[in-house]
Amino acid sequence: MSQTLPGTYGALPWRIGSKGALEVLLIHRPGHGDWSIPKGKAEPGESGRECAAREVREETGFECRLGAELPSIRYEDSKNRTKSVRYWAAAAESGHFTANKEVDAVRWLTLPAALRTVTEPRDRPAIIALGTQLQTQLGVRPVPAREKMLLLVRGAQATKHTEWKHSDDSRPLAVEGEKAAQSLAVLGSIFNIERVLSSPPARCVETVAELARRESLDVERSKHLAAGRIEDTLGLVAQARGTGTVLCTHEDVMARVLAHLIRHDRTAVNNRFRVRKGAAWVLTGDDHRYHSAYYLPMPATGEQSPPADDNI
Repeated sequence: MSQTLPGTYGALPWRIGSKGALEVLLIHRPGHGDWSIPKGKAEPGESGRECAAREVREETGFECRLGAELPSIRYEDSKNRTKSVRYWAAAAESGHFTANKEVDAVRWLTLPAALRTVTEPRDRPAIIALGTQLQTQLGVRPVPAREKMLLLVRGAQATKHTEWKHSDDSRPLAVEGEKAAQSLAVLGSIFNIERVLSSPPARCVETVAELARRESLDVERSKHLAAGRIEDTLGLVAQARGTGTVLCTHEDVMARVLAHLIRHDRTAVNNRFRVRKGAAWVLTGDDHRYHSAYYLPMPATGEQSPPADDNI
């Protein structure tokens, strides 16, 4: 039976940099060898928000004003212990960093750079959520210029077979899948998306439909993205080099595509292959090859519930 550990609380500091771009602060922890968001355990009698503000101050030297809650995390560690982390947006107001035993370096990074730099994939939804919240509530552009990437998306959770009496390809998204599709739809504020293609089943098309709608695009159904169509999908991946393209397909196809790119494009993958339904892999590159790829899990059901009266 899994042991549930006391919660962890943290905050993602943000500022508008000297060039007018939104920047967030990541910390480097020498003891873990990772880049992450400031966080820690609460002291007796301390609330989650108070803990988050204190941890930011102690680890980075910056005084920050906490705002809206960002997507939280719940996962099992290598010892099968259940851990949870709650994050808040944190507007940096004053201070400067001094290296200490827990944190030996910090970096102010644009959102695309932060997404590439942060070590744990589970921290990436908080970075994206901060950008979209600032854009919605304050009119702040999340990125100075949206980068063109290839987004490989796995179809989200569909209605169960036992609950659907029609053809398998017509199974719509379940409630969980619809929420994943809404989460994916915000990616247009970060990435320059020019084309959206999907495997023909309804559950795949619906996964990227809202994203396409927000970018004033149509979802192109392609049999080349169907389950098992590895070679056909690789052809689309090759055509997409240097463009902003979304390909919604199936787990087996995504795994084989990544394996191929690691071998033939020498694509650097910073995490082992993983992909839950409704999640994505982001591939960066140019007209000739894909240089790197990182995993982007989107918030699962119940992972985000920001208080209505919080301000950024």
